[in-house]
Amino acid sequence: MFPEELFQTMQSGSSNAAGRSLESAGKQQKVEVTFEQMEGGECVALKYLTWTEGLGWCCQKTIRVQGEQLDELHRALTVARHRFRRQRADAGEASVPTQVIQFPALS
Repeated sequence: MFPEELFQTMQSGSSNAAGRSLESAGKQQKVEVTFEQMEGGECVALKYLTWTEGLGWCCQKTIRVQGEQLDELHRALTVARHRFRRQRADAGEASVPTQVIQFPALS
């Protein structure tokens, strides 16, 4: 699971939708990346979770990605990250220093 402060609001619909700040979104929403056994092998599951007082983290949506789709997903996320950073820079916002996230080792 990733640290809460690293996540932003997931947006649906228009790719031009504005997101909330990382600080406020990270405390109420996050994305978890897990591996799941499926018939025919393993897949990666991206789970969108929201914080509900009294219940804790609740999964709202799950997207399963086959191994063959991971390179394309990585490319799309990289493009989205660059676009988001460019919009923030054009708006005059200070850039956030990069943080390294320790991923679990695959065995």
